[in-house]
Amino acid sequence: MAEDAAAIAGVIDRPRLYRILDAPAVRVCIVQGPSGSGKTTLLRSWAACAHSDARVVWVSLSPGVTSRYAFWQHAVASGRRLSRRPETLARIVEQLNAAADPVRVVAPLLSQTGPVTLVLDAYEHLGPAQADVDADIARLVRTVPDLRVLVTTRAGTALAEFDAGGEGVVRVVSLAELALTSDEVRLLIAARAGLDDVRLARSVTAATKGFPLTVCAVALALAQLGRIPQVDSMEWDAIVAARLESMLPDAVAAQFVADTAVAPYVDVELAERLSGQVEAEPLLQTLERNGFGRWVPYARRHPVFQYVETIRDTFRARAAQDPDRFRRLCADTARWLFEHDDIDQALQSAIDGGDYAFADRVYVSLVVGNPDCYITDRFLAPLRRVPAEALSAYPMLAFGLGLALATNTGLRLEAPRVFRIAITSPVNASYLDPEIDAFSLAAMRAISHRLAFEFPESTRACAEVVHSLDELSGDLVTRYGEHLGTILRQLGYSLLLGGRIEEAIAVSGRSAGMCTDPASRNYSIVYAAGASAFAGDLVRARSYCRSVDEDAWPPALKATYLNAFGVIADVFERLDALDFAGALDVLRDTDCCTPTTEFWPFLTALSVLSRHGLGQAGAEAERVTRELAGPRPPSIGDNIATDHLHAALARSWIVVGDIPAAARLLDELPPQREQLSAARVARLLAEGRDGDALAQTDAELGLGGHTIRTRADLWTVGAVAALRRGETDWAWSWLTAAALAWENYGPRLHVALLPARDRRMLSDFARERDPRALHGYLGVPAGARQAVGTPSVTLTPRERVVLAALDGPGSIRDVARSLVVSPHTVKTQLQGIYRKLGVSSRHAAVAVAVELGLLDGPGSGDDAQRY
Repeated sequence: MAEDAAAIAGVIDRPRLYRILDAPAVRVCIVQGPSGSGKTTLLRSWAACAHSDARVVWVSLSPGVTSRYAFWQHAVASGRRLSRRPETLARIVEQLNAAADPVRVVAPLLSQTGPVTLVLDAYEHLGPAQADVDADIARLVRTVPDLRVLVTTRAGTALAEFDAGGEGVVRVVSLAELALTSDEVRLLIAARAGLDDVRLARSVTAATKGFPLTVCAVALALAQLGRIPQVDSMEWDAIVAARLESMLPDAVAAQFVADTAVAPYVDVELAERLSGQVEAEPLLQTLERNGFGRWVPYARRHPVFQYVETIRDTFRARAAQDPDRFRRLCADTARWLFEHDDIDQALQSAIDGGDYAFADRVYVSLVVGNPDCYITDRFLAPLRRVPAEALSAYPMLAFGLGLALATNTGLRLEAPRVFRIAITSPVNASYLDPEIDAFSLAAMRAISHRLAFEFPESTRACAEVVHSLDELSGDLVTRYGEHLGTILRQLGYSLLLGGRIEEAIAVSGRSAGMCTDPASRNYSIVYAAGASAFAGDLVRARSYCRSVDEDAWPPALKATYLNAFGVIADVFERLDALDFAGALDVLRDTDCCTPTTEFWPFLTALSVLSRHGLGQAGAEAERVTRELAGPRPPSIGDNIATDHLHAALARSWIVVGDIPAAARLLDELPPQREQLSAARVARLLAEGRDGDALAQTDAELGLGGHTIRTRADLWTVGAVAALRRGETDWAWSWLTAAALAWENYGPRLHVALLPARDRRMLSDFARERDPRALHGYLGVPAGARQAVGTPSVTLTPRERVVLAALDGPGSIRDVARSLVVSPHTVKTQLQGIYRKLGVSSRHAAVAVAVELGLLDGPGSGDDAQRY
């Protein structure tokens, strides 16, 4: 095979290495060596030989790809350019925009495609993101049997240590193997210099150690000389040590390379536009033959030329020495990239060229078409290069930088400062239409308030923006419906955080009606579903969930950020059915409650409630309380998500007996917060302040912002307070109202959160009034009763005797007489018992003590004889 014509002109075939790349058992092959060692050229020539039926997806990485999300966006875009089914991959790209775990989206695509070889070129550019991508690649190889991965890298990778086990082997092609053999050097010199000499090849191999880039430099120099210089002479040394610049044929070619190296890649048209050369294609072909770069797939039948990294860096630096020309070249590159749908690279080039007006326009198209802008820092590197004065002049760039910072674990606390730049900027830029632009910018500033933790300001501003939508003409609303619907989703979320839940649900529904794309419409629908479930209206939540277009969403998407409120609806459904294990399973299987997403407090509260129901309230409360004590998590502040989380934590602390911890949480927030109403009453009950709890219930019921869920919860815990105070009519009225709310709408989680003694007291009371009326509402399954748990209570021997003596018809004076102590002593001991058991009557104390195993049951008063 070595004597056959090479697959690529000027590049020799290397069958000894092709055999490694072709081996079916090699599932992951890492080609590792420094720049100039021929890594990319090897894989490019191998791919050109087409040794297998597997589709090759070539992913060329650059320094701008610095996060896991950016990598997968780039990888899928590369696959899209080779696909015969672009409409399918377009959907995958849209799904990937939302995916916190891209492997869930990519794996089904690769599994359905047949044998695929994924080539990851210049893998070292991933930098800090490499560990995450390593793990993703390893999972993909285990998941997709027909997938093989080839990697070129200058640095190491954990994939080299990956144990594929039964799935195949991992192979590393080292620098020693990449070095050209004497035979390969002979073929290369013959191809490039027309000199086929075995002794020359051996001399060149010995002098260069077979390093491919140096061998190429020697071959080019030999071609220019037309003769063989004396080995070991000064002339020979000069050839071997030739600089990269000397490999170019003339000054025109050098300027051409400097101009075109500004772009990440060029086609013939862009090369001519940047360089002013009318015949760019022959120059590019010459550069390829001389090893300066390679043609890589960009679109079907439309290759682009990409320089070797070392050469591009060298000549790009040379171009930057002329700042004005460099900025013009970057600006022209940005427009070409934008026209060809490479929006990420267009943004970077526009910023490199200082064309912030165009960068602003590019980012608007990104944030409208890519919901993942809210969850990824993929644009952080270029946006951080925008100077402060430009951020103020172009507020959408400030908004973009704020989003990128907010989703970066180490930098997210810098985000509020940048969002305030967007808020205070007086500039009103033009993008689509003057009225649409005004609406969009007002919405951006309103949403920025939320992202800067200014929640009340955001709620007010978002309400005003929503109201202004009615002032737009019907034609504009129809023409820009998808754009406006996307904005409404974010406005609705701000309204939800501000406690304007019904408005938020209405806005989400309106957003769904305006979105023409099925997937986008689904995003809006699940907002409405989750908000409805949060409010306690499970009937409406189910109705919204049934309207989701399942065909537009593959199963993998349901575990991502954009379905977060669908997850919330699902978890509430399970919690209200008292299926705590099922709720926790849903939360475990989702990627949308990561520490940098805005839904953190909602989903964390659901985790606390699920753990509470499984008897793990204390451990989960401690974990979340520690997180709240650190740097502020997303969306924590003056909003109902924070109130809801504090309420869930307080109920957990109460059930494990740490009342001071619950008090500290509740006291951090101001009064008259409906999400906290039931927790505040529960705290008073736990402290034995039954009268205060009853008064608090009455006051809290007077608040105007209750949801179905908060009111039913408050009615239920208020009934406990009423019973303890002997107000049986109030208790019955509130308890039956809560049961009706459950029958009509579905919320019942709060029943299982009651301490066991209180739940038993309510059940006994209901049986006395009407044995059938409230059985369904208060009938918590045995598993849930055990899971909820109760505080650990220990009574002294004396307290057990006193309590046992009370288990009968006698008065306190009779008990005192039987125990030969004063009535005052019995009363003092009873107060201590009541505090420990969280009750206020002797009947409740005996019932709770029996349930907790502290007394043996009726008749235990015989213990008094042994006092």
